[in-house]
Amino acid sequence: MLLDVSMAIKSEGEEFPFLHRDEIPPQEIFGDTVTFEGVLMSGFYSLEGKALRLRGTLETTARGRCAACLAPVALPIRVEFDESFRHMDRREALAERAKDTDGAQGLEEERLAFEGSRVELSHLALTLAVLELPMRLLCDPPCDAMKALREDHPTHACQKELPDQHPFSALQQLLTKDQEV
Repeated sequence: MLLDVSMAIKSEGEEFPFLHRDEIPPQEIFGDTVTFEGVLMSGFYSLEGKALRLRGTLETTARGRCAACLAPVALPIRVEFDESFRHMDRREALAERAKDTDGAQGLEEERLAFEGSRVELSHLALTLAVLELPMRLLCDPPCDAMKALREDHPTHACQKELPDQHPFSALQQLLTKDQEV
């Protein structure tokens, strides 16, 4: 979806508030499908020269399945952002597209740029939301399956109690014997 920034183009240097609703398609992450609902971006935008600055907050709810018990999980996401988009005229945009078709594939998505008076925010919303996700979605409070997994595999074991499980255990033993390196 597009955000109209024509007021900033007309009044360079002045800051304007925005409220933008967007949609993020379902994402396949580590074999699980995660959906996003109620994607809302709010904040302020301003134009300085050819740089459009957007700063604000993205809020959404990610829905997936618990990695331990497979029950449905809803995770509220709130991310602050401060991004700059480069304003291009039609000639610059055509030149960029020509470069992208000459072998530099995939770079267009990495650049934050726009032409005209509207900015596409879908890619930014997707990036912010996915980067804020944890490695695994888990029930909150922890489900019985997650409690059982934690009991079987302690995650914060002291190195001195379990020296054979530490990747540098041989070096640790040398240090405790000589205390000099």
